[in-house]
Amino acid sequence: MIFDTIYVVWGQDPLKKQYIENHFAKCGIDNYKFVRSLVPKDFFYDKNERFKFTREEWILHRCKRQGSHMPMSLGEVGCAYGHLKAYKTALDDGAKKFLVVEDDIRFNIDMCNNVLNWKEYIPTDWDIIHYHSWRNFDDELAKKRKKINKYFYSGYKEFAGAVCYSLTSSTAKQLLSRFYPIQVAADGAIALFSTTKFARKYYNAYVFNPFLVEKTVFNSQIDEEKAKFSKYKTRNQRYKMHC
Repeated sequence: MIFDTIYVVWGQDPLKKQYIENHFAKCGIDNYKFVRSLVPKDFFYDKNERFKFTREEWILHRCKRQGSHMPMSLGEVGCAYGHLKAYKTALDDGAKKFLVVEDDIRFNIDMCNNVLNWKEYIPTDWDIIHYHSWRNFDDELAKKRKKINKYFYSGYKEFAGAVCYSLTSSTAKQLLSRFYPIQVAADGAIALFSTTKFARKYYNAYVFNPFLVEKTVFNSQIDEEKAKFSKYKTRNQRYKMHC
């Protein structure tokens, strides 16, 4: 009723694919497509780098602050790749407005069933809508969101909203032109539309309340990534470097 297609960024785990199929069936959702992302093992063959060119040219350059390893973990790079691939797939499909979700979401089934109650409140000028965020509405930054109507708030520095969000074909093109080669994690890329005062002036980012996605069901593959090679840092290792 709202989106041409829902694109599921899938990290190749068959259990997650089966989960999504079962969960979407319970929600009455059938207009979706899986988009296969990369996982850390895809970057290596045995103990050798499989995509040296990918590391040096296609993804990122050296990071002065953190050394010669990638500023992002391989898990973050793979996830970002999956999101960008979803945008490209949507454009190839001719989708004008679409939803991007990760492969371990749990929809608020009541909100799905009551879509007619909030559909008409969707702002007509939206460029991106965050239907989930790890930043609740009592967070200090979240308090700077401005209420638009009964269900929607303006976005403010939405760096935690890559679990479930909608894009238009125009904003998908913007993200593909800006963040390929991959420079930042997926949530950093989509925050483009709400990060700065300039962005908030020219783009319309919104946040849905209550969140359409209640939570994620599985543990984060990025958080569970194991350190296997000294020159690549996991996200947890990187966080500890700056504690």
